[in-house]
Amino acid sequence: MKKSNILLLSVFLIVAVMLSACGSGGDSESSSEENEQKSNQASLDKGIEKVLTSLQELKDSIETSPDDTEKINSKGKSLSENWEPVEKKVEERNPDAYENIEESLYPLISEAQKEKPDTNKVTKLIEETTKKLNQFKDKISSS
Repeated sequence: MKKSNILLLSVFLIVAVMLSACGSGGDSESSSEENEQKSNQASLDKGIEKVLTSLQELKDSIETSPDDTEKINSKGKSLSENWEPVEKKVEERNPDAYENIEESLYPLISEAQKEKPDTNKVTKLIEETTKKLNQFKDKISSS
């Protein structure tokens, strides 16, 4: 009698553990999905901040050393390198915003890396690109 009670209790515990494990599967899956979305959002935010910082550094270089072509070229290259990791994420998130940003960003990168960059043109493109990136950043932060 005692053995049958222990056996019955063991079976009951095993079934209870199995049922509780089955019931929580959907929650952890959606929770994992939410965590991944939050991680992607954080990664995108961080990447955009890096690009904005690069834009500011390029602007500062032009203001303090407009004749230092090597420094301007270097900051233009850095801008390009910082854009590359977030480019696809921006395009996936909002293709129209991506296209809008690149209308000023690519000419900016190109001009900043020329042998004799036109600093007035670079400054104008920095302002346009910064405005567009900030608008995109605000849009994704509110969604």
